[in-house]
Amino acid sequence: MLFLIGIAFAMTFVFNRLAITNGVPLIPYVLWQALGGALILLIACGVRGEFPRVSPRYLRVYFITGMFNVCLPIFVLSLVAPKVPSGILSLGLMLIPLIIYALALALGMDRFRWVRLIGILLGLAGVLLVLLPKASLPSSDMVGWVVLGLVAPLCYALGTILMAKLDPLESKSLPLACGLLSAAAVTMLVVMLSSGTWWFFNPQLGKGELAVVAAGINQAAIFVLMFEIVKRAGPVFFSTSNYIATLLGVALGMLFFGDSYSWWILAAMVLMFIGLFCVNVIGASKARAIVYAET
Repeated sequence: MLFLIGIAFAMTFVFNRLAITNGVPLIPYVLWQALGGALILLIACGVRGEFPRVSPRYLRVYFITGMFNVCLPIFVLSLVAPKVPSGILSLGLMLIPLIIYALALALGMDRFRWVRLIGILLGLAGVLLVLLPKASLPSSDMVGWVVLGLVAPLCYALGTILMAKLDPLESKSLPLACGLLSAAAVTMLVVMLSSGTWWFFNPQLGKGELAVVAAGINQAAIFVLMFEIVKRAGPVFFSTSNYIATLLGVALGMLFFGDSYSWWILAAMVLMFIGLFCVNVIGASKARAIVYAET
């Protein structure tokens, strides 16, 4: 499951770039992939007889987590996708566990540990290696777009923290994922109607339309896997999917779009990997101890 969700995260950047560069408007793209994923999961819920709960508490969970895990980050990543190589954007995935720990520390949800602070600082150093040297990016014009792209990992981290605070995990993964994507679709429908940016599929289904369909299937897989992994092994274990997603994101950018990367980017990736390891290593040891104690 960890490997599958790593692939799904990496493919997100490919679908974003394919859709936006092939004429799909930004807001409808976010709407249709959320709605497509929600419909797929709703059918699966019907087959299994497990539908999302609709109590006020669960509706709050769906809309808040949908906003921070789908609407905002996918909007930002899709906006930036035509401007920055997808592999560089995928580096932001490795910042998510670092931001989660920083937020958890600020909110009193975790204890201070030097090794984790070192991990955060190494992650920050990796970001600076991307942004500061003139030779790191293919063009200096990309710096602002890369900074904007960092809003996405911040949103994902906030979504994870809020999910832990709202604690919806007694429900099953399938209805939770269906509720989250449904709420995201409703939110984006309101945004689309308010902005007047209507768009629908061309009957000939070009590259852009096919990317939207694939993105919807991908989102359905991501959130079912995310809830299931977190419930089985905890958020620390889940965050290691960022190793897989980042490496695949870089490789897929080279494969599909011919992206190339400077030594500064490769050095930044190494620093982020080490920083992610420092943040995860203690939490992973604690999680294993809990699992061993329970079994």
